[in-house]
Amino acid sequence: MEKFNKRQKQLLLILLTAALVFSAVVFLIPFPKGRIFWIAYLAELLAVGLQIPIFKLAFDNAAELKSRVLGFPVFRVGGLYLCVQTLLSIVLFCLGSIVDKMPVWIALVPCILVLAAALVCSVTLDITRDEIEKIEYATQRDTRLMTDLRIRSAQLVNKPEDEALRKDLEKLAEAIRYSDPVSNPEIAESERKLEETYERLEQAVKDGDAALALTCCRDTKNALEDRNAACRYHK
Repeated sequence: MEKFNKRQKQLLLILLTAALVFSAVVFLIPFPKGRIFWIAYLAELLAVGLQIPIFKLAFDNAAELKSRVLGFPVFRVGGLYLCVQTLLSIVLFCLGSIVDKMPVWIALVPCILVLAAALVCSVTLDITRDEIEKIEYATQRDTRLMTDLRIRSAQLVNKPEDEALRKDLEKLAEAIRYSDPVSNPEIAESERKLEETYERLEQAVKDGDAALALTCCRDTKNALEDRNAACRYHK
């Protein structure tokens, strides 16, 4: 967290320097200090200041590396907004010097549109990042059971000495490996039965009861087929 605070301070220093340099340049150049000038100047300062909340929006809640990477598009929108507004302000300074009594709306409208576009894009990208993270989290959560069964079935194959049982366990492990890994609430009952039958199979293998293990293996295959059928039905 300290590192992130340090980056915030560095960004603040950069923005403050940029604002001071910009102010020094535009005030040293003899632009007419009319309404167009002040609109363009204040719009530029606003663009500089908004980099701080945009930066926080992009990275404040990004605890993981992936979340920080997904925050970069939001940060880039802020940088693009600042560049566009800087160019727009310079154009308005020049127009204010050339055109006498230029209408105020000519300066206000483009500045407002650029600001609105930046805010909308930043918030939209942040919402998109949140949705991506939710989907990834849900996918990881929903594949937990089948991932666990894949690991356990691969380990179970080498435990029994009975050759017939071992072959059946290999076929079961292969069937589990090629099953749809994603769970959903509609197939919770089927998966509960599958897990129960698999636990009985593991216990039978552990006890060295080959006959019971063969029966449990067939029951587990049937439970797996029922689970996969329910999974296909509820897609």
